[in-house]
Amino acid sequence: MPFQRVFQQLALAALAAASVSSWAQRAGDPLAPIVRCIAAGKFGVLEQARLPASATSRSVETAAGNKTVSVADGYRVILATSQGQPFVNLKVEQSSPADAAADRATVEAQMALFSSRRSGAQQALQRVVDGEVELLSLHQPDLARGGPISFYSLFVPSKALIASLYVLNQPPGQRAFATYADYEALRDEAVKLVQGCAAAEGA
Repeated sequence: MPFQRVFQQLALAALAAASVSSWAQRAGDPLAPIVRCIAAGKFGVLEQARLPASATSRSVETAAGNKTVSVADGYRVILATSQGQPFVNLKVEQSSPADAAADRATVEAQMALFSSRRSGAQQALQRVVDGEVELLSLHQPDLARGGPISFYSLFVPSKALIASLYVLNQPPGQRAFATYADYEALRDEAVKLVQGCAAAEGA
């Protein structure tokens, strides 16, 4: 499956999940402080939904076949630029404590599979460790294609937290960025916001 098509399918699946009803909520709300912190940043919130209690896992594709990632709790948030255009399709999820290490390994395997499908012009999987937070990322090389341009998986092991960020292209003429460098700067702001909120004490 082409790398770009993978990005597009991931984004469509996450967008569909963002509209899930919040019925049958779990007891407590441990991810709420993180979501509030993100919503208080410079990006607008187009959609926000907490996963229902019935959503206890999700399936991801790896080179060894489809595997399951546990979901003890989770939110879907769509962040927008000042023009009101969707920019980041965000999933913030907490693993079941017993499954946290396996979940992280599974998501890493998913990212490695997507990286293996890239074309010659696309970057290999990037890994950045900043304190307790680890970021894996894949990027399209230009603004010439629709759908996501970048895809991140973010891990905070002490919180059994996995965040997924699909950073989206925008229609020409409605973009908050004129060049790829402008896109990178705005993308990095959004990633730093999510990273800081995810790692914050008390969140």
